[in-house]
Amino acid sequence: MRHSHAKVANPLKESGLKSTPGRRAVLQVLEKASSPLSPEQIHAKVGSEVCDRATVYRILESLGEAGLLQRVSLKGKTFYLSEQSDHHHHHIVCRECHSTICLDQCLIAPLEKKARQLGFQDIHHSLQLTGLCAKCAS
Repeated sequence: MRHSHAKVANPLKESGLKSTPGRRAVLQVLEKASSPLSPEQIHAKVGSEVCDRATVYRILESLGEAGLLQRVSLKGKTFYLSEQSDHHHHHIVCRECHSTICLDQCLIAPLEKKARQLGFQDIHHSLQLTGLCAKCAS
């Protein structure tokens, strides 16, 4: 995964989540990953001695709600990417090899601003870009 932005120092603390061994382990696995991972892959890397599979799913849910990861749907399965940034942005993921490239901007932010002007609050969005990378397309 190619990122060209600053890493957040203590993402759990900054997001208001308790820093548990399981959360730290899942975040560490995602931060080291070069492509999106499935919950099963994350659990295998974290290990059963740290947390069970159900706990990994709960951790992924809480990290997603806190904005510390992004969900990507590929071929009917959900994969996860670490969100190691101090600003909101999106990624494009190859449907074949799952290589991931960071897109250092969000073009939806102006739409969120307009929604706020219309009186909407607590606005969230998700944008998923997938395609075939140059290597897989050839």
